[in-house]
Amino acid sequence: MKEQLKISKLQHNIYRIQEDSSFMNVDSYLVCGEAYAVVIDGLGIAEGLYECAGKLTDKPLYMIVTHGHPDHAGKGMQEFMEAECDIYISYKDLYLLREMYGDNLKMEQFHNMENGMRFDLGGTSLEVIAMPGHTRGSMMLYMEKEKVLFSADAIGSGGLWMQLQESRPLTEYLESLSRLEVFLERNDSVKIYPGHSWQIEPYIEEGQDYLDMEYVRELKKLTIDIIEGRIEGEKTEIPMDIMEGIDIHSVKGRCVTDYCYDAEHIMEKEGIYER
Repeated sequence: MKEQLKISKLQHNIYRIQEDSSFMNVDSYLVCGEAYAVVIDGLGIAEGLYECAGKLTDKPLYMIVTHGHPDHAGKGMQEFMEAECDIYISYKDLYLLREMYGDNLKMEQFHNMENGMRFDLGGTSLEVIAMPGHTRGSMMLYMEKEKVLFSADAIGSGGLWMQLQESRPLTEYLESLSRLEVFLERNDSVKIYPGHSWQIEPYIEEGQDYLDMEYVRELKKLTIDIIEGRIEGEKTEIPMDIMEGIDIHSVKGRCVTDYCYDAEHIMEKEGIYER
């Protein structure tokens, strides 16, 4: 069965393009300016992202990849490579793309993305916010004019994976969450659009398709409680080869429904991860 793309118009210049598949049902976002348009993330296995974006806008296209995982840098990113578009990603995650694509990665198309960078699309812009945790190079994109933050997997979508080998220790992730909380306090009423919107069940039940400050504060509190030993998640297994040998635990809150972490990767000291 061929995977389908679902398109939702979120604002006059923002579209969500969702992969409807048995893979990860990941979201990409098309942001249109007066001069340029950008697609945030490259889906997993569904075809047609480049063609779909071209039907929604006539502006020159490029891509921003929030982090280097295959469900965000998959078939759609390949299509943008084949179309010879510029692609931006944190070079801290570039090794993840090399592991997937090897010599097929067209390095001349890739540009480093760093905290504080701004993409001017004409009439609107995207600001890069570094959020190391899920991966070392995880990035979020903020539209100040629209008060929209694209978080991809940096804070999860209800479910959050912090147990991966490339994930940062929870003590470092807490620093990222604290910076994000301050940012959101300074920028009130921001809508946070994640990378797997179908997972944000408590919000969907209330008719809301985005995350908010309540979610971030709960995520921060759970992280502190894990670090300080006040809670210990239930031991769980994820049937994937890359998860073998990892001491995975999961905690649950009201909005954060499945926070997975490696019990041996909570803090870092002198280059050695320890509890």
